Amino acid sequence: MTPRQGNTVNGYTYQWSLFVDWCTAADVEALPASPITLVQFLDENPAGDAVQLRRVSAINRAHLDVGLPAPGLVTSIRIALDSARSDSTIRRAEQYQLIAAGLPTVGSTAALFGRRDAVLLVLSGAGLSCRAIAGLDRNDITTDGHTVWIGGRHRVHIASNDASGFEPATIWGQWHTVLQFSEHYPSTTLLAEHLQRNTFPDMTGLPQRRGPVAVPIDRWGHLPLPVTAMTAAEVGAVIARHRTGVSPLHTPRRTIVRPFDGTGPSDPISAPESVPAELDSGYYRSGVEARRRAYTALADVPDMVDDVEDRIEQLLERTLRLLNSPATSGST
Repeated sequence: MTPRQGNTVNGYTYQWSLFVDWCTAADVEALPASPITLVQFLDENPAGDAVQLRRVSAINRAHLDVGLPAPGLVTSIRIALDSARSDSTIRRAEQYQLIAAGLPTVGSTAALFGRRDAVLLVLSGAGLSCRAIAGLDRNDITTDGHTVWIGGRHRVHIASNDASGFEPATIWGQWHTVLQFSEHYPSTTLLAEHLQRNTFPDMTGLPQRRGPVAVPIDRWGHLPLPVTAMTAAEVGAVIARHRTGVSPLHTPRRTIVRPFDGTGPSDPISAPESVPAELDSGYYRSGVEARRRAYTALADVPDMVDDVEDRIEQLLERTLRLLNSPATSGST
């Protein structure tokens, strides 16, 4: 027995034994335990907040001592606790997936924003908070076929949708390609050229390095060097603009004209002639209608929350309070 395991036995003997006995009676695994198992245990063994907090800490500690993810520290538990929130998450995921699928991926500045924003929308639709997205490392994301797995402490699976043709692995791959290319070829002009034609080199053999998933882009298409992460507020602002139909601000870069076959010298970069913007007569009316539709679509959210059963509401509030308590983090 390791010293840490000894600490668990000495400090949490009763709480861990109670959980093991309950799991045996319920015919479920105690180690490893799923987040759903932990929630069911707390629900069927009511107690005060201090007792429940110690139970969560004991279960988390037992898992961490043997190198397993703590079931009380994952994002997925927050989604699984509340059926109303799960339904809302599903609807939001579908909405965000639809927006992401319509963003440009080939071109210049707009495509750069489109590839990044599509990933932010998909992650938010999967239930990750803006703070979690801002702190997410690209090594935490892996793909399996058309699906995406968010590892680390989140353990969130984003599946493809055959009916709508949604492929999260493709959306992540398009942005990951930009991140890899910018890391090894830190040239905004060169990046814009490859985005314009979608002719990125094969980078599968390059080493996988750590780095933020959510990276800020200025309106001219420049990524920060060295790479820095967006703040949670910046992530939230991007998602909010897309949700309300307001496109992020950016300025198109000059058109890059180069011979495709590579046999001759590059043509000079030329800028297109300035064309005055002509707004359709229904431009403002369309904008107002889009905002009215967004307001209508979200207007029933408070009512859905009010209709959730009292028992599940109490369970959600209590468990989230336990998970968010500083004592939980300190004791595990």
